[in-house]
Amino acid sequence: MNREQRNNLWINPLLTQLKLVRKTEVSTDPNYTWRQIEASHLPDRMGRIASEINETAGYHLLETLFYLPPQKNVLCIRFDRNRDKHNMEIVLIGNAVMLRFSTTKHVSFSWERYFSSDPLSGSSSVAWEQVIQPEKVLDEHIQGWLTYLLSGLSKEFRPDIFDPSLAAESGLSAMLRKASA
Repeated sequence: MNREQRNNLWINPLLTQLKLVRKTEVSTDPNYTWRQIEASHLPDRMGRIASEINETAGYHLLETLFYLPPQKNVLCIRFDRNRDKHNMEIVLIGNAVMLRFSTTKHVSFSWERYFSSDPLSGSSSVAWEQVIQPEKVLDEHIQGWLTYLLSGLSKEFRPDIFDPSLAAESGLSAMLRKASA
């Protein structure tokens, strides 16, 4: 008798009786979402516009980090101002593609910039986030997002102010997050 057969005989019924079996989550295919992102060339376009900003500024103003599949992180663009690090991230949450802006206080440990696991850990705060559809993102949207990032996440430059269609989506994604919590 193998291990799986033994589990079926006594462990599985016991866990079920004691209500210790976790509900299985709906399995999502991260490769499908990554294919959507790659088909839209979203990371490449964002990187190109960030590069143009750096070239125009004459120095390394924005730091762009690209991630490879099957990571849940797709892209992170960082902007340091004074003692704050402002982040614009594209992350995967289930089958949704999330655009997230956050601010992190500087950490004195210099290796942290290369090995950070989550910009939202510790002393971070989310300023704005929304679900996006990569195939519908225009270069004008990316320019607005980078403007918001360069403003130090100033409320007067929020992307939903420039594009009213984003305001409804941002509110909808907030409601969905609260409902799923």
